[in-house]
Amino acid sequence: MNVKTAIKKIIKHLFPEACVGCNIRLSHENLLCTDCMYDLPITDHHMISNNSFTNHFLGRVNIEKGAAYLHFRKEGAVQELMHKFKYGGKFFIGVFLGNMAAELVEKVDYFKDIDIIIPVPLHKVKKSIRGYNQCEAFAQGLSEYSNIPCSVDILLKIKNTSSQTKKSRIQRIENVEKSFFVTTKVDLNNKHILIVDDVVTTGATLEACALALMKVYPGVKISMYTIAIANS
Repeated sequence: MNVKTAIKKIIKHLFPEACVGCNIRLSHENLLCTDCMYDLPITDHHMISNNSFTNHFLGRVNIEKGAAYLHFRKEGAVQELMHKFKYGGKFFIGVFLGNMAAELVEKVDYFKDIDIIIPVPLHKVKKSIRGYNQCEAFAQGLSEYSNIPCSVDILLKIKNTSSQTKKSRIQRIENVEKSFFVTTKVDLNNKHILIVDDVVTTGATLEACALALMKVYPGVKISMYTIAIANS
């Protein structure tokens, strides 16, 4: 055993890893304890073409398919996960969730015909404050598992909008209007894009992203995938 390995073992013994869902000490699990992993409220969106996710976009924007990996429940492991991931500097949680989410939907060929994964962008000011874009972490995890390329420089956030958290659906739509810019580095006409976000509530942000892409590339096809969907 070399010195580096020995130090890692000592650190792990003195500061054992804790479950990011309930904070109990982990023995051999990765990030989540067995109970929290088992209790994850996984959706069945990937099994049903018309679901509570796609219903958000009926009559608003045409998408090929849409799904969330988890149901967002307050006071549960998902809320704890999302809080630590988004505000706790834990980028790796997003990659972990992306890997698991990809493994789930791969069983039904959800990634079939997808050409590129595009995360919902974060304005450079917010990204500088937070240190990273949480959607990029999720996209990275999906990309790693599926081997579908991920691009972070096609769709850009040019308007530093206020938080969507306490806004109504109409307020959310107005808040993100004209917030996104699409570059022309890659011709996306006739390409199938998977836009990914962290949590979908009203769908306003995803809708704005899709419409921005469709305006520049009328022939583009859009699908969506998020970590979680909030209860309506």
